[in-house]
Amino acid sequence: MSNTIIEKGDTVKIHYKCTLDDGTVASDSKATNEPLEFNVGEKVVLSGIDEEVIGMETGQEKSFVLGPDRGYGEYFEDRISNMPKTNIPDQFVDQITEGSVIPLMSKDGTNRLIATVKEVLEDDFVVDLNHPLAGKTLYFDVEVLEVSKSTSETVEDVDLPTEGTE
Repeated sequence: MSNTIIEKGDTVKIHYKCTLDDGTVASDSKATNEPLEFNVGEKVVLSGIDEEVIGMETGQEKSFVLGPDRGYGEYFEDRISNMPKTNIPDQFVDQITEGSVIPLMSKDGTNRLIATVKEVLEDDFVVDLNHPLAGKTLYFDVEVLEVSKSTSETVEDVDLPTEGTE
């Protein structure tokens, strides 16, 4: 099988390992045996990963660093707030401790959010709505496992009958 160079629009499958400044492993697809598959350029993965795989080939390995601007964004202190315990179903309130990660919905019900509990108070939880990796530099090691070329055709690629032909 010849190596295929990745272009925008291709579907790729990669193994990746993401570590932090202190060497902590944030995610490792080889350890979980769950490679990441995505369409390049469709913004379903971090923009930095999307950009870095373009030009790679099947079987190629690469290491790169993503700052917050190409990772999970900057960390914002104003995304820390108090949330009344009454917002959580009663059966779960006692299970939530400092460091718990809890799924939430936006007030209008259109967006899923993840909050990390910073502190448990008598009537409230202090929650952090920043992504857990916001503000961090991410170190990636990736290996391209598969590349499927985009099969979309443009109008110029298709032979269309012309008017008046028989």
